[in-house]
Amino acid sequence: NNGGGNKINLNEPTRSTEITKAIRAYNKALATGYKPQEGVLLVMRATAYLQRAFEHRKKLKEIVASLVQSVPDPVTIQAMYDVAYQNPWAANAVFERVRADAKAQDARFRRLKFRHGLYEYALLHAASDSLRATQLLPQFAKTWLRAGDSLAELRKLKESTQYYEKALELDPLLEETLLPTIDRLQKSQKFLDKARANGWSEDTLRVALDVAG
Repeated sequence: NNGGGNKINLNEPTRSTEITKAIRAYNKALATGYKPQEGVLLVMRATAYLQRAFEHRKKLKEIVASLVQSVPDPVTIQAMYDVAYQNPWAANAVFERVRADAKAQDARFRRLKFRHGLYEYALLHAASDSLRATQLLPQFAKTWLRAGDSLAELRKLKESTQYYEKALELDPLLEETLLPTIDRLQKSQKFLDKARANGWSEDTLRVALDVAG
């Protein structure tokens, strides 16, 4: 499920290796320069990049879960320092344990940042392809839908709503799916506006929302 709430299920690749193969195939097809199929190929490649982004987000959540489990609770930390205070001979071992835990957590943070970069890279490709497709196939609802999906994942909520509304205009049958999605995006936008007003940084908001999905 993506940020816009629309499932990507078009009989297209779902596993990592299949997604990579599909993207390569679309790249080769686009490289031929055959203009009549360019818009369709861009929509298909955008969908594949979105699927790749979802794979990265899944890994992101796994890293976060591992990180959370590795962080000792305050009671445990206090107990460790109490042991060191009451038993000076054990202080070195306690501090070494704390240092080792901190080092392991730092490694997980770096993995988290790297995976988040891959996630955003895939999303930017999806957005680029789908936005270009809306120019080439302006009467094709799916191009606007994919653009909305990509922008929603990038937390461009106002923009994604506009693209979803255009998709709905072109295909009223999307109403059942898109109206709740648009409502959810508008509520999310209000939350983001409030968080920014309370001093949350853009980086913090982006990572937190991406991991939450």
